[in-house]
Amino acid sequence: MTTTMPSRAAIDAAGDLDFNATRSEKQANISLTAGPAGITVTVEWTGPLSGIPAAIERLRAAGVLELVTPPKGTAAAAPYGATPRKAGEKVSPEWNGAGEAMCPVHKRILKQGKWGMYCSAKGEDETYCNLKFAE
Repeated sequence: MTTTMPSRAAIDAAGDLDFNATRSEKQANISLTAGPAGITVTVEWTGPLSGIPAAIERLRAAGVLELVTPPKGTAAAAPYGATPRKAGEKVSPEWNGAGEAMCPVHKRILKQGKWGMYCSAKGEDETYCNLKFAE
């Protein structure tokens, strides 16, 4: 029978562990893409995690961060399809050339359901469109 455990002699011969010694950090590979108003900036970082704050400061000094942040005093642009409305408020559908009601966000023809018209579009998170339509 073989064992993978060290022998007592090997343990006694081993030196003490230095818990105060600095350890090398693992390398991080990070890709970040940001961009309002049609400007897209992709930043790729390869290095230790502790170097990220210095990299962000270098981006700030180079003016890159100002490209992807809206000017102070202006509201950030709402993402496509986000319409500010109160909960439970119904929106008016759009109409296509054939006179059919369409979802203003997904541009799909609305279907008639048990509780009124609805949009059958599913998002990336597998949830259905939650707009309520005035008839």
